[in-house]
Amino acid sequence: MGSVRRETMTAALSVRGLRMVRESSVSRFELQIETLDIESGEVLAILGANGAGKSTLLRALAGLEAPVAGEVTRHERGPVTMVFQRPIALAGSVAHNVRIALRSQGLASAEIARRSGEALTHFGIAPLAERPATALSGGELRRLALARAFAIRPAVLLLDEPFDDLDTAAQESLSSDLRRAVAQTGVAVAVVTHDLRRAVLVCDRVAVLLGGSLRQVGERDEVLNRPIDREVALRVGMTNLLPAEIDAQGIARIDAEHAIPTSHRGAPGPGWIGLRPEHLKVDIGRGEGEPIGTGRVTERASDGILTTLGIAWAGHSLRTHLVAGRGMARKIAQGDTVSLAVRPGDVRVWRDISRGEETTERGTPNPAPP
Repeated sequence: MGSVRRETMTAALSVRGLRMVRESSVSRFELQIETLDIESGEVLAILGANGAGKSTLLRALAGLEAPVAGEVTRHERGPVTMVFQRPIALAGSVAHNVRIALRSQGLASAEIARRSGEALTHFGIAPLAERPATALSGGELRRLALARAFAIRPAVLLLDEPFDDLDTAAQESLSSDLRRAVAQTGVAVAVVTHDLRRAVLVCDRVAVLLGGSLRQVGERDEVLNRPIDREVALRVGMTNLLPAEIDAQGIARIDAEHAIPTSHRGAPGPGWIGLRPEHLKVDIGRGEGEPIGTGRVTERASDGILTTLGIAWAGHSLRTHLVAGRGMARKIAQGDTVSLAVRPGDVRVWRDISRGEETTERGTPNPAPP
């Protein structure tokens, strides 16, 4: 979002030493969060797969479940409000659904009318104010839930999969309205999602939740481009992961014939490298970036927005994303031989743990298809 400088932000909600346990006759799950701050005026995306602990954490932040240990502390005046994955519409009109939330705050009728009108206008559903709320579409119902939440002026807003079941255009429109509302109000927002693409539409920071613990929290671009380990890399879409021998000049040697330049400098030794698909450059001839040789296109798929290519290179299967219907995406077909290139600064390096440098034992190489 970038409208507020990070150093001027203050925590609206803090987590310290949180521990939650869920047990059944067949399983046990433990969530442990040592420290987490949600800052006023920001959107924090809590990203994790199913079963990572997202919903458990969200319920703890909302005060719906008590932790076994630790605490959740609110620093700002105003309520903590949660919008569930499946928003509920009350009987009555769309406007009534917003006004009833405001009445619980004991506001005067004129103030209720003003706030409800502003909220409905902001989220683009003012023309639907007198329509029965139960007749709204899924996308309209999500807008109503957000209008109702912002109207009561919470200190913290918690959103559970707010873009679920929305098409791409609706996701982009709703995320734009949400970002604008956050910028205008300064509310702290935490968005729980399993979908990376939806997360990056709206967030300032990303918290990656894996197996019940926060593995990495940071600015969006920092987490996407510099994941702390290979498991986080896979979670944030850095799917090109290769084992390599890395020399003192930062050249990562995959085998005797293939190498990838990096900006890493340090003692030589074994490690792993990671590269986001969008940072692998492909061309029919000589393209931009540092050339790393040629590969064969083994897969080609498109969702209408991005064209994804699978490329066999050095015994591994690499992925790259192109804008669908444009440029190289229109020229390259399955079976083609393409030139590959990278920018050294785009390549992430993890050194071997035995040398005391940042790494992980998680993650696997990408074997090339037969």
